Amino acid sequence: MASNYWFEEDLERVIESFNPTSFFGLPASMFNSKGDLRYCNTEPLKLTRGHWDYFTPFKGWIRCGLDIDKFGNSGAQWLACDGAAGEWAVGFHGLRRDVLEVLKRIAFEGFKVFQGKYSEWGAKSKDIGPNASSFQEKICGQGIFLTPQLKYLTDNIENCRLMKPIQYNKYYYIDVALQCRIQPKKIRVPECASNQYYIINNPIYARPYGILVRFMTEAEAITIFADNNYNLEPVIPFVEQDVTPVN
Repeated sequence: MASNYWFEEDLERVIESFNPTSFFGLPASMFNSKGDLRYCNTEPLKLTRGHWDYFTPFKGWIRCGLDIDKFGNSGAQWLACDGAAGEWAVGFHGLRRDVLEVLKRIAFEGFKVFQGKYSEWGAKSKDIGPNASSFQEKICGQGIFLTPQLKYLTDNIENCRLMKPIQYNKYYYIDVALQCRIQPKKIRVPECASNQYYIINNPIYARPYGILVRFMTEAEAITIFADNNYNLEPVIPFVEQDVTPVN
């Protein structure tokens, strides 16, 4: 009991003293404390934004609010939480490789469609989402991957967890994800993803407004590393599609 008490007290101190500007190496101007949040709910809460459901982070996660002024003066309708017209959906983007470097690139340059070795992941899958008829192409195509539930980033899927813990100090590691608003009419749902993931073809329709952080012990991180091969291509349930890519 005493050791657990020490852990909880120390973790509380670590969380309270966490400085995202210093740790992530980002300018203070990129953050806005109005968006800071510490989640206390023990289980994810199902909410709806932009007529799309998502599940909130839960106890253990904190959110460091990001400055949203760079997205322009649109009355912040896209950031609404009351179902008003113009409200955007919520999705989470996991960071799996070169976490700090990738986070900095997104912070300074915004999301970009990955053109590397695994850029075809889900791209050739049929769009089965409610927006499918509004797109000329029947397959999803390349884009930014987001999920409505953090568990799809943290669960071990075929030894290929979609977030990689990074070391914070001698005793703790952290998971890092981006919480985003996404234009609901631009969401594509690949059939191979079993409604677990979305694709946004154009990065301008995915706006990160918070960095999510979850602390864990070194022992927990070591277990994650042992159970996952971070050299593997990300895996989601795949169903073979008889489709011809649209040029």
